Amino acid sequence: MRKKVQNQIIEILPTILEGVSYAVTSRSQQVGVVLNDCYTTFNFISDILYEGLTVERFNFYHNFIVELQVLLKTIHEEISVGHHVQDLANEFKKLLQNLEDELIHETEVKIEVVFMPYKSSMWDSLESIWMAAKEDKRCNATVVPIPYYDKNPDRTVAAIHYEGGQFPDYVPIVHYDNYDLSSALPDIIYIHNPYDDSNKVTSVDPRYYSHHLKQYTNMLVYVPYFISGAYANVEAFAQKHLTSCLKSVDQIVVQSDMHKKLYSDCGVSENKLLVLGSPKLDSVKNMFKEQILVPTDWIKKIEGKKAVVLNSSIGSLLVAPNYLTELKHRISIILSFSELVLIWRPHPLLRTTIYSMKPALLGEYNEIIQMVQKHENAILDQSGSTLPATVASFGMISDTSSWARQYIATGKPVLMLRGTSGAKKDRLCVFDHFSSYFLNDGYSIEDFCRMLISGKDEKKAERLKDVRNSIVNTDGSCGKKVNHQIISLLG
Repeated sequence: MRKKVQNQIIEILPTILEGVSYAVTSRSQQVGVVLNDCYTTFNFISDILYEGLTVERFNFYHNFIVELQVLLKTIHEEISVGHHVQDLANEFKKLLQNLEDELIHETEVKIEVVFMPYKSSMWDSLESIWMAAKEDKRCNATVVPIPYYDKNPDRTVAAIHYEGGQFPDYVPIVHYDNYDLSSALPDIIYIHNPYDDSNKVTSVDPRYYSHHLKQYTNMLVYVPYFISGAYANVEAFAQKHLTSCLKSVDQIVVQSDMHKKLYSDCGVSENKLLVLGSPKLDSVKNMFKEQILVPTDWIKKIEGKKAVVLNSSIGSLLVAPNYLTELKHRISIILSFSELVLIWRPHPLLRTTIYSMKPALLGEYNEIIQMVQKHENAILDQSGSTLPATVASFGMISDTSSWARQYIATGKPVLMLRGTSGAKKDRLCVFDHFSSYFLNDGYSIEDFCRMLISGKDEKKAERLKDVRNSIVNTDGSCGKKVNHQIISLLG
């Protein structure tokens, strides 16, 4: 039996009790009609229970209902001959309360939970919640990846994408055409795209904008696809975080009390904010327990060497005037070390962003792609998950990005290409990454590469301490706690 059906039945019971109370105190000729309506309602409830429960559990409730209907008949008969029926009414009320208590704690009730990611590379922001729901006997957990499209420079629709085939093999996928929200009416919907139609580069299919999804559920939950970082002020935080979905969602999973405070300072109701951490750190924690598959061709290329990740984000592209020239130079420096193998992972939407916002750079970007693909000591990572690169590498060189923050949580060193460690004193740190190495502090890419080769890392303990102080539930328990908390809020 679905959770929503359970709630519907429970909501009917007070109305039945009101009908009996009316019959006991009223001298109206409608008493018989009212009691008959109560009797018929129990038949309706019985039919619903028959459809949704096992034979054993249905018989249990059927006995309750028969006894209540017998009492209704007796009350009607006694009222008809002018007898007082308050004792019978009290007995009815007590039995009805017992029925409600049993329904509230019914173990065969199933909660319909649907996860609606759009990009497979961002699935790690939902996966541990899905795993918890999948293992929860109360839940039917379904993953329905939704389509999205790129935007042309004039903001018209370009290519349409569906990444359902790019999720891990162990995640059963239901095609969006085969999942009818209007009939399923899920108890819980999880999303990780907050933008609806406000993103300049991509958009999910408008059918799946948050205000549309909200029509089909009482619990729409937004889990950020990224780990929030450090911000100059509340206004800078708002620019990144105040997105259109916040009006529609019922709950938002946030990293920490600081994260919650900044949302609240921006006008988001504290009742919507659940301080539970980030499922993205669950994936980092679990990767040490599970067998993360590194592609065979990577293993052959890396053998006898150390891999270093170069992570290229969208943010730097938009603000750095010579971004691609600098990118090409940095790649060349890393490739100059014969002891290292470069794993270059451009942001999954980097090419799309260039096409949409800086199309003149597309040719130069494609040349860099080809250069990396042809080099014997380089790997171009365009896979759906960051985990293989995280596992295979010994360190990261990165723009400011969510993946860099996630990578820091592994304990492996990161060289930040923007900012300085001294900027910490002037920032609102939702995530404190300032114990990393910084290019602008004088740690060159060459210095960092030599450090990786030597195996030394003097800042590791400090980085991990800062991670624990930045985000709650870094022990891998975030997904389980989100699942538990959201279900408890259903009532």
